[in-house]
Amino acid sequence: MKTPMPFCEELGAAAGSPFVRDMMIVKFQREVDALLLDEAELRKKAKGIRSRVAERDMVLGELEHLVAFDSTLQSISELSKLQTQDLTEVATILVNVMKKQTRATELLGVIENLKALPY
Repeated sequence: MKTPMPFCEELGAAAGSPFVRDMMIVKFQREVDALLLDEAELRKKAKGIRSRVAERDMVLGELEHLVAFDSTLQSISELSKLQTQDLTEVATILVNVMKKQTRATELLGVIENLKALPY
């Protein structure tokens, strides 16, 4: 039984020519560029949400020092819910950032391996 070829060698064999290999390199590089752009936008969004959370933390701190009226307690409760939602959203965004980073790293490895193939 023949052992399977590594992915990059299989791609190179399928390509069969430097022209097709170069096209694959360009395609993968475009995908990497798009992933890095998406990552930067997601990081910017997460940073905005974190600053909003920090501002709400200050408001919550001030509200906790006030006399415990029903409206104050309700405001604290609502702000706490918003904080939880925002922190959950930030966590989801950061997971997506990590996935994009992983994919970009994998593609960069494939690009390097394709460039190293002899033709």
